[in-house]
Amino acid sequence: MRKSVLRLADGRELIYFDSQDGADRAAYPDTRSLGRGPEPGESRFDPLLGEWVTVAGHRQERPYHPGVDVCPLCPSTGTRRIEIPAPDYEVAVFENRFPFLAGGPAGRDSLAGPVPHRFRSGGGRCEVVCFTADHDATFAALDEARVLLVLEAWTAEWAAFVPFAARWPLRGAPVPQAAGARLHRA
Repeated sequence: MRKSVLRLADGRELIYFDSQDGADRAAYPDTRSLGRGPEPGESRFDPLLGEWVTVAGHRQERPYHPGVDVCPLCPSTGTRRIEIPAPDYEVAVFENRFPFLAGGPAGRDSLAGPVPHRFRSGGGRCEVVCFTADHDATFAALDEARVLLVLEAWTAEWAAFVPFAARWPLRGAPVPQAAGARLHRA
């Protein structure tokens, strides 16, 4: 397996996983004009449940059921620049542009509103794992070699992440070629 790490235009990380050497991923930089990187959600303490709950209202602008012509998980073309700059890929992993958590670990609790309303910045890292460049492909249709490459990609940095698989067509999984995301425990 060959791992190539690049940066997207707004500073987010993009990692390509290839089964063989030879693909020059650096030859395809992200040339889009993007604003700043992901905004963090926040964690709010629910006194009835006695636990922290994640709230990410900023995710309302993310793509939902995009067509092939605007799909953020398909490879870029000469006329369409999307999340994955290369014209093709085997497995691509990138920081989610619309994560429910982002940034460093949450700091000290802060009071917001009348007591007992506590909140803190939602620290963490959410990534999208794309297992094929084919917009209409499903994980079940992958051959054994591709499944093994996806598993290698998932386990490459497993120690720092907790898997979160969003299943199509549920909200949060924009297209079927994404196997899910990884949530960094901050």
